[in-house]
Amino acid sequence: MTMPFKQTFLILTTLFFLASCNKAHFPWVYRIDIPQGNFVTDTMVAELETGMTPEQVQNIMGPPMLIDTFTPNTWYYLMVYRPGKGDVVKQEIIVYFKDGLYDRYDGEIIEDFQEKTQGSKDRDLENKARQQSKEVIEAD
Repeated sequence: MTMPFKQTFLILTTLFFLASCNKAHFPWVYRIDIPQGNFVTDTMVAELETGMTPEQVQNIMGPPMLIDTFTPNTWYYLMVYRPGKGDVVKQEIIVYFKDGLYDRYDGEIIEDFQEKTQGSKDRDLENKARQQSKEVIEAD
């Protein structure tokens, strides 16, 4: 007994759509990099000094991703970077204020952030550009 063409087509189409909803990564599908949140670097946190006003902190760090209504003296700088290929990079920096002034921060700064979030092709292009600019400077 063979299935009619319409039933076979319907089953295959349904399976295809169910597979595409899965988190399976097909090698021929291009996936974009998705950065979300605040990118906090070690130079930003190095500029923070105890006693700064919230405005001064915001000038250095940018606006926080979240200020909880119940704890307005705590600012959250959250970041999630989902590359099209590679591992997800997450960072959570929490800034604390005491009596309306900057007190301290908690969280771990990603040391090699650019290395983790930049694709190898981008790094290769950047290195080529640096090499070409050195050659131009040496030629002058």
